[in-house]
Amino acid sequence: MPQSRCAPFRILITGGAGFVGSSLALLLAGERGADVIAFDNLRRRGSELALPRLRAGGVGFVHGDIRNLEDLEDLPAVDLVIECSAEASVHAGYDSGTRYLINTNLTGTVNCLDYARRHNSAVIFLSTSRVYSIAALRVLPLHLAGDRLSLAAAESGTGWSGCGIAEDFPTTAPRSLYGASKLASEF
Repeated sequence: MPQSRCAPFRILITGGAGFVGSSLALLLAGERGADVIAFDNLRRRGSELALPRLRAGGVGFVHGDIRNLEDLEDLPAVDLVIECSAEASVHAGYDSGTRYLINTNLTGTVNCLDYARRHNSAVIFLSTSRVYSIAALRVLPLHLAGDRLSLAAAESGTGWSGCGIAEDFPTTAPRSLYGASKLASEF
């Protein structure tokens, strides 16, 4: 996106106090010199611990919730929205209500897309490997490589190779409600 030399690129990161969101915010503000706003409802236990790091890294913070359109409407226009927010627990909704998960992962994403449309912002949407079929993931031929699991470079199948998982990897059921809600957001 074209921008003035005087104005830094402005980025909104939803879920900005989470692990991925705060890491991206610090990288983009520090190494890239972007004007970054971390936006988070701080509901996930421990997320408030990221606030001093964000502040020290020159990242602005706004306490708000993507489920609430009014919270998004109060934000300034940005060049890019990085949608990292999620109720990321695979177990969410099993023993309790499902509304928070659905409202965050699906309705919240729609709210972020609407915000981006109104401000003509580019969007990067972070999803999850949980959109893929659990059964298909379980049969992948994983090999221990140091301290991590990886796919052998010489092996491949539908939607996977030694390079990783591709977009044509099966998304058929079963999957968690978390995975289903993120997959629905991708469409």
